[in-house]
Amino acid sequence: MKRDRNSKRRNAGGNNRRREDNNGGRSKKGQFRGRSSVSVEQMAAEDEAIRAFKSQNQPVCPRCGKVIMDLATALPDHGDGVPIHFECAMDIVSDNETLGEGDKIAYIGQGRFGVLNYPNIRDVRHFTIRKIIEWESREGRAPWRDEMSELFSQVR
Repeated sequence: MKRDRNSKRRNAGGNNRRREDNNGGRSKKGQFRGRSSVSVEQMAAEDEAIRAFKSQNQPVCPRCGKVIMDLATALPDHGDGVPIHFECAMDIVSDNETLGEGDKIAYIGQGRFGVLNYPNIRDVRHFTIRKIIEWESREGRAPWRDEMSELFSQVR
């Protein structure tokens, strides 16, 4: 006897009825059934506001002298809080740390880097944090971060 792959599912529990959705079983493929609270025009205006902000706010990294194209990935510089490339911040941390065997520097979140020690360098799941390096101040946020986060939080 040949069975199709859905026969078990249909007969499970003795119920042969198909589940119906809110549209009486007549849903169209790819149709989103949630309610839309934002118009297409409003979303386009918000996208344009983000593009305008990005084009107006392209600061230059004080370490490498190149334009920071994506402020979302930038970190504030230690001295004056101006944006600095993430890679440049990583280079500064790497230059100031002496690493032992099995040590690596990684960003561990919340504005902090860490010196991670891997007992087995091939096993990246097991490590200990040997040292935490505070990069961003927890008390004050850079003004450019606040402006950027306000703009992105308005996007729906």
